[in-house]
Amino acid sequence: MKKTTILFASHDQRNLKSVNISTNLIRFRKLILLIAGAIFVGLMLVIILLFGQYLNGNEQLALLSQKIKSMHILASKIDTNLVREKFSDIDKQLLRINNSLKERGLRAVFKEGEGGEQDHDIGSFDELSDFYESYLKKINYTLDYTPLGFPFQGAITSTFGHRENPFDGVGVETHKGLDIRGPMGAPVHAMANGVVIFAGPRGGFGNCIMIKHANGFETLYGHLSKIVVANGQQIKIGDQIGKIGSTGRSTGPHLHYEVHKDGQRINPQTFLNFN
Repeated sequence: MKKTTILFASHDQRNLKSVNISTNLIRFRKLILLIAGAIFVGLMLVIILLFGQYLNGNEQLALLSQKIKSMHILASKIDTNLVREKFSDIDKQLLRINNSLKERGLRAVFKEGEGGEQDHDIGSFDELSDFYESYLKKINYTLDYTPLGFPFQGAITSTFGHRENPFDGVGVETHKGLDIRGPMGAPVHAMANGVVIFAGPRGGFGNCIMIKHANGFETLYGHLSKIVVANGQQIKIGDQIGKIGSTGRSTGPHLHYEVHKDGQRINPQTFLNFN
Protein backbone atom coordinates (compact mmCIF):
# COMPACT_ATOMS: atom_id res chain seq x y z
CA MET A 1 0.00 0.00 0.00
CA LYS A 2 3.01 2.33 0.23
CA LYS A 3 3.60 2.25 -3.52
CA THR A 4 1.23 2.44 -6.44
CA THR A 5 2.25 1.19 -9.89
CA ILE A 6 1.10 3.13 -12.95
CA LEU A 7 1.32 1.38 -16.34
CA PHE A 8 1.87 3.34 -19.58
CA ALA A 9 0.83 1.31 -22.69
CA SER A 10 1.20 2.07 -26.40
CA HIS A 11 -1.81 2.07 -28.72
CA ASP A 12 -1.13 -1.50 -29.79
CA GLN A 13 -0.38 -2.44 -26.17
CA ARG A 14 2.86 -4.03 -27.15
CA ASN A 15 5.05 -1.75 -25.13
CA LEU A 16 4.37 -1.31 -21.43
CA LYS A 17 6.22 0.97 -19.00
CA SER A 18 5.60 1.05 -15.30
CA VAL A 19 6.28 3.81 -12.78
CA ASN A 20 6.12 3.33 -9.01
CA ILE A 21 5.04 6.41 -7.02
CA SER A 22 4.05 6.97 -3.43
CA THR A 23 0.45 6.16 -2.73
CA ASN A 24 0.27 9.30 -0.56
CA LEU A 25 0.88 11.46 -3.64
CA ILE A 26 -2.27 10.08 -5.22
CA ARG A 27 -4.24 10.17 -2.01
CA PHE A 28 -3.34 13.81 -1.24
CA ARG A 29 -2.99 15.03 -4.80
CA LYS A 30 -5.55 17.79 -4.37
CA LEU A 31 -3.80 19.17 -1.28
CA ILE A 32 -0.41 19.04 -2.99
CA LEU A 33 -1.78 20.85 -6.04
CA LEU A 34 -3.34 23.47 -3.74
CA ILE A 35 -0.02 24.04 -1.93
CA ALA A 36 1.88 24.27 -5.21
CA GLY A 37 -0.66 26.77 -6.52
CA ALA A 38 -0.34 28.85 -3.33
CA ILE A 39 3.47 28.91 -3.65
CA PHE A 40 3.16 29.99 -7.29
CA VAL A 41 0.75 32.80 -6.39
CA GLY A 42 3.07 33.90 -3.54
CA LEU A 43 6.07 34.08 -5.84
CA MET A 44 4.07 36.15 -8.33
CA LEU A 45 3.06 38.58 -5.54
CA VAL A 46 6.69 38.99 -4.43
CA ILE A 47 7.77 39.69 -8.01
CA ILE A 48 5.00 42.27 -8.41
CA LEU A 49 5.94 43.94 -5.08
CA LEU A 50 9.64 44.17 -5.98
CA PHE A 51 8.80 45.57 -9.40
CA GLY A 52 6.55 48.18 -7.76
CA GLN A 53 9.35 49.22 -5.38
CA TYR A 54 11.70 49.52 -8.34
CA LEU A 55 9.28 51.85 -10.10
CA ASN A 56 8.79 53.85 -6.87
CA GLY A 57 12.57 54.18 -6.45
CA ASN A 58 12.87 55.54 -9.96
CA GLU A 59 10.15 58.08 -9.17
CA GLN A 60 12.03 59.17 -6.02
CA LEU A 61 15.25 59.57 -8.00
CA ALA A 62 13.40 61.62 -10.58
CA LEU A 63 11.99 63.90 -7.84
CA LEU A 64 15.44 64.32 -6.24
CA SER A 65 16.95 65.15 -9.62
CA GLN A 66 14.23 67.76 -10.15
CA LYS A 67 14.96 69.33 -6.73
CA ILE A 68 18.68 69.54 -7.51
CA LYS A 69 17.92 71.23 -10.81
CA SER A 70 15.65 73.69 -8.97
CA MET A 71 18.46 74.51 -6.51
CA HIS A 72 20.87 75.18 -9.37
CA ILE A 73 18.30 77.47 -10.97
CA LEU A 74 17.82 79.29 -7.65
CA ALA A 75 21.58 79.67 -7.17
CA SER A 76 21.91 81.13 -10.64
CA LYS A 77 19.39 83.83 -9.69
CA ILE A 78 21.38 85.05 -6.64
CA ASP A 79 21.98 88.78 -6.74
CA THR A 80 25.73 88.84 -7.32
CA ASN A 81 25.85 92.58 -6.67
CA LEU A 82 24.49 92.01 -3.17
CA VAL A 83 27.02 89.25 -2.53
CA ARG A 84 29.84 91.47 -3.79
CA GLU A 85 28.65 94.25 -1.46
CA LYS A 86 28.65 91.90 1.54
CA PHE A 87 32.18 90.71 0.83
CA SER A 88 33.26 94.32 0.37
CA ASP A 89 31.98 95.06 3.89
CA ILE A 90 34.02 92.13 5.19
CA ASP A 91 37.09 93.53 3.41
CA LYS A 92 36.61 96.89 5.16
CA GLN A 93 36.32 95.26 8.58
CA LEU A 94 39.41 93.15 7.99
CA LEU A 95 41.36 96.21 6.88
CA ARG A 96 40.24 98.10 10.00
CA ILE A 97 41.51 95.24 12.19
CA ASN A 98 44.68 95.09 10.13
CA ASN A 99 45.34 98.82 10.55
CA SER A 100 44.85 98.49 14.29
CA LEU A 101 47.40 95.69 14.36
CA LYS A 102 49.88 97.72 12.29
CA GLU A 103 49.57 100.60 14.75
CA ARG A 104 50.96 98.20 17.33
CA GLY A 105 53.92 97.35 15.14
CA LEU A 106 52.48 94.04 13.96
CA ARG A 107 53.00 92.51 10.56
CA ALA A 108 50.21 93.13 8.06
CA VAL A 109 47.74 90.28 7.87
CA PHE A 110 45.20 91.43 5.28
CA LYS A 111 46.84 93.07 2.25
CA GLU A 112 45.15 95.73 0.19
CA GLY A 113 45.06 95.57 -3.59
CA GLU A 114 48.28 96.44 -5.37
CA GLY A 115 46.84 97.61 -8.69
CA GLY A 116 46.06 95.85 -11.95
CA GLU A 117 42.76 94.88 -13.50
CA GLN A 118 39.83 94.41 -11.14
CA ASP A 119 37.88 91.19 -11.47
CA HIS A 120 34.16 91.92 -11.09
CA ASP A 121 33.09 88.32 -11.57
CA ILE A 122 32.27 86.37 -8.45
CA GLY A 123 33.93 82.99 -8.64
CA SER A 124 33.20 79.86 -6.69
CA PHE A 125 31.64 80.54 -3.30
CA ASP A 126 33.84 77.78 -1.90
CA GLU A 127 36.93 79.67 -3.10
CA LEU A 128 35.68 82.91 -1.56
CA SER A 129 34.92 81.27 1.78
CA ASP A 130 38.34 79.56 1.79
CA PHE A 131 39.98 82.91 0.99
CA TYR A 132 38.41 84.69 3.97
CA GLU A 133 38.80 81.69 6.27
CA SER A 134 42.54 81.77 5.61
CA TYR A 135 42.79 85.45 6.57
CA LEU A 136 40.67 84.97 9.69
CA LYS A 137 42.97 82.15 10.81
CA LYS A 138 45.99 84.44 10.36
CA ILE A 139 44.32 87.20 12.35
CA ASN A 140 43.32 84.80 15.12
CA TYR A 141 46.89 83.48 15.31
CA THR A 142 48.29 87.02 15.48
CA LEU A 143 45.86 87.99 18.24
CA ASP A 144 46.50 84.80 20.22
CA TYR A 145 50.27 85.35 20.27
CA THR A 146 50.35 89.15 20.66
CA PRO A 147 50.27 90.57 24.22
CA LEU A 148 47.15 92.76 24.21
CA GLY A 149 45.47 94.18 27.31
CA PHE A 150 46.21 94.48 31.03
CA PRO A 151 47.83 91.61 32.94
CA PHE A 152 46.12 93.16 35.96
CA GLN A 153 43.29 95.71 35.92
CA GLY A 154 44.75 98.44 38.10
CA ALA A 155 45.85 102.06 38.00
CA ILE A 156 49.04 102.87 36.08
CA THR A 157 51.37 104.62 38.52
CA SER A 158 54.41 104.91 36.26
CA THR A 159 54.54 104.98 32.46
CA PHE A 160 57.15 103.99 29.89
CA GLY A 161 60.02 106.46 29.44
CA HIS A 162 61.92 108.90 31.60
CA ARG A 163 60.76 109.55 35.16
CA GLU A 164 61.94 111.01 38.43
CA ASN A 165 63.78 108.59 40.70
CA PRO A 166 60.97 107.15 42.86
CA PHE A 167 63.23 106.31 45.81
CA ASP A 168 64.88 109.62 46.69
CA GLY A 169 63.51 111.97 44.01
CA VAL A 170 67.06 112.82 42.93
CA GLY A 171 67.83 112.52 39.24
CA VAL A 172 65.98 111.02 36.32
CA GLU A 173 65.89 107.38 35.29
CA THR A 174 64.56 105.51 32.27
CA HIS A 175 61.57 103.33 33.06
CA LYS A 176 61.26 100.58 30.47
CA GLY A 177 57.81 99.31 31.31
CA LEU A 178 54.58 100.08 33.13
CA ASP A 179 53.93 99.99 36.86
CA ILE A 180 50.38 98.88 37.68
CA ARG A 181 49.23 99.27 41.29
CA GLY A 182 47.47 96.35 42.92
CA PRO A 183 46.88 94.70 46.29
CA MET A 184 49.38 92.19 47.61
CA GLY A 185 48.60 88.71 46.28
CA ALA A 186 46.28 89.80 43.46
CA PRO A 187 46.45 87.45 40.44
CA VAL A 188 48.57 88.35 37.40
CA HIS A 189 47.55 86.87 34.03
CA ALA A 190 49.42 86.15 30.80
CA MET A 191 48.43 88.38 27.88
CA ALA A 192 49.14 85.93 25.04
CA ASN A 193 49.94 82.33 24.25
CA GLY A 194 53.58 81.42 24.69
CA VAL A 195 56.18 79.55 26.71
CA VAL A 196 57.87 80.56 29.98
CA ILE A 197 61.57 81.25 29.35
CA PHE A 198 62.39 82.57 32.85
CA ALA A 199 60.77 82.20 36.26
CA GLY A 200 62.60 83.24 39.42
CA PRO A 201 64.47 86.08 41.17
CA ARG A 202 66.07 88.61 38.80
CA GLY A 203 67.88 91.56 40.36
CA GLY A 204 65.78 94.69 40.78
CA PHE A 205 62.75 92.94 39.26
CA GLY A 206 62.53 90.63 42.28
CA ASN A 207 60.48 87.57 41.49
CA CYS A 208 60.12 87.78 37.74
CA ILE A 209 58.56 85.86 34.86
CA MET A 210 59.39 86.16 31.16
CA ILE A 211 57.19 84.61 28.46
CA LYS A 212 58.18 84.19 24.82
CA HIS A 213 55.37 84.60 22.29
CA ALA A 214 55.32 84.35 18.51
CA ASN A 215 56.23 87.12 16.03
CA GLY A 216 59.24 88.25 18.09
CA PHE A 217 57.26 89.25 21.23
CA GLU A 218 58.23 88.67 24.84
CA THR A 219 56.58 89.91 28.05
CA LEU A 220 58.11 90.47 31.50
CA TYR A 221 56.25 90.52 34.84
CA GLY A 222 58.24 91.80 37.84
CA HIS A 223 58.07 92.33 41.63
CA LEU A 224 55.81 89.30 42.09
CA SER A 225 55.09 87.93 45.55
CA LYS A 226 54.60 84.45 44.12
CA ILE A 227 55.36 82.63 40.88
CA VAL A 228 52.94 79.84 39.91
CA VAL A 229 54.57 78.70 36.62
CA ALA A 230 57.87 77.05 35.72
CA ASN A 231 60.49 77.34 33.00
CA GLY A 232 59.41 75.68 29.77
CA GLN A 233 55.72 75.69 30.67
CA GLN A 234 53.25 76.36 27.85
CA ILE A 235 50.96 79.31 28.60
CA LYS A 236 47.55 80.25 27.23
CA ILE A 237 45.93 83.70 27.16
CA GLY A 238 44.48 84.54 30.57
CA ASP A 239 46.39 81.89 32.55
CA GLN A 240 47.39 83.02 36.02
CA ILE A 241 51.17 83.09 36.18
CA GLY A 242 51.84 84.82 39.50
CA LYS A 243 50.69 87.23 42.22
CA ILE A 244 51.34 90.92 42.75
CA GLY A 245 54.03 91.72 45.29
CA SER A 246 56.81 94.12 46.18
CA THR A 247 59.97 92.06 45.75
CA GLY A 248 63.19 93.52 44.36
CA ARG A 249 63.61 97.27 43.88
CA SER A 250 60.08 98.33 44.79
CA THR A 251 58.34 100.97 46.88
CA GLY A 252 55.08 99.04 47.36
CA PRO A 253 52.84 96.32 45.95
CA HIS A 254 52.57 96.66 42.18
CA LEU A 255 53.28 94.88 38.90
CA HIS A 256 56.12 95.94 36.64
CA TYR A 257 55.11 94.96 33.10
CA GLU A 258 57.27 95.08 29.97
CA VAL A 259 56.72 94.21 26.30
CA HIS A 260 59.72 93.35 24.10
CA LYS A 261 59.69 93.17 20.31
CA ASP A 262 62.66 91.56 18.55
CA GLY A 263 64.76 92.09 21.68
CA GLN A 264 63.85 95.78 22.09
CA ARG A 265 61.69 97.16 24.89
CA ILE A 266 58.61 98.99 23.53
CA ASN A 267 55.84 100.96 25.21
CA PRO A 268 53.28 98.47 26.63
CA GLN A 269 50.55 101.13 26.49
CA THR A 270 50.45 100.62 22.73
CA PHE A 271 48.92 97.21 23.40
CA LEU A 272 46.50 98.00 26.22
CA ASN A 273 43.50 99.04 24.13
CA PHE A 274 42.37 97.24 20.97
CA ASN A 275 40.07 99.43 18.86
